[in-house]
Amino acid sequence: MRPLVIIGGYLTGPKDFVSLAETLAKPPYGYQVFVAPVSRARWAFTRDWDFRPVLDRVRTTVEQALSATGADTVDLLTYSVGGTVARMYLGEQPYIGEVYAGHRYVRHLIMLGTPHHSQEHWTKGSIDFVNSTYPGAFYPEVRYTSVIGRAICGNPRGTIVERVSSSSYRTVSGPAYAEAWGDGVTTLECAALSGAEYLVIPGISHSPFHGRPWYGDPAGVAGWERVLRRAAT
Repeated sequence: MRPLVIIGGYLTGPKDFVSLAETLAKPPYGYQVFVAPVSRARWAFTRDWDFRPVLDRVRTTVEQALSATGADTVDLLTYSVGGTVARMYLGEQPYIGEVYAGHRYVRHLIMLGTPHHSQEHWTKGSIDFVNSTYPGAFYPEVRYTSVIGRAICGNPRGTIVERVSSSSYRTVSGPAYAEAWGDGVTTLECAALSGAEYLVIPGISHSPFHGRPWYGDPAGVAGWERVLRRAAT
């Protein structure tokens, strides 16, 4: 069985991915799934100045996955800012004194709703660091895939979800994107990563708050399962 490591995003916890992990462990995927144990509390205290507590958990989980399966590499399935964490983990340049160099152990990086730039004060520095140090699909031996839902058009005068989405879109992509399309947090423009495969899925939201299905629902997985099928071969 191929090992797959799930990395969550801000204010998620491992339990949020139990159903998704169960789905991916069954045919036709047949992964042995490991979820990086990053709690909501850990995410809540993680800011630009130090992502190492999250990165350390990712490194440990990848090591456990390799040991348990005997595989040489894992596939990473990441959600939201977890995709930025994964790109940081792949890198071999020191990050606050730590070198992770995870590209040696990763075959495929799948990013769900990951914003690849942002003006949010608690992530901007880290995202800028990743983009300047490891721009685009940086490691040629790693396959990069970016998946984004096209579910909500931002509207500053619309429903609460449309207003919240509009605010998020302005934060990640700038004022000109207040009425852009995206998944409720990340715009279509912001999810595109140079050199990576890019898949836009109609109707998939960033989280249950923004609407169903979200990426982790069975109906959400059905929208982007083609990525998993290619990854599992």
